[in-house]
Amino acid sequence: MNGTAQLKRAPRNQDVRAAIDRAGLRYWWVAEELGIACGTLSNRLRRELAPEEKLEVLTAVKRLADRLGGGAPEPARQEVTLEARAAFPQQSW
Repeated sequence: MNGTAQLKRAPRNQDVRAAIDRAGLRYWWVAEELGIACGTLSNRLRRELAPEEKLEVLTAVKRLADRLGGGAPEPARQEVTLEARAAFPQQSW
């Protein structure tokens, strides 16, 4: 664009996004709990939510996390190289 560098701004609603990630939930699960489409939730999170909307989303996250047993996130899987896969063929990657 115009040859000028664009500044990246921090994502909005970081507290909501962090709550979803900490609970180990998928965004579409939260959207379904709210009764909206996943794309709608994504679009709403692009701008800072009003306090009432934020509370509604965080409440849905809490309900889902409670229903799914605390919702502790799974540990991140480490990437496995092809060489490592070849060394352990019996392992299911």
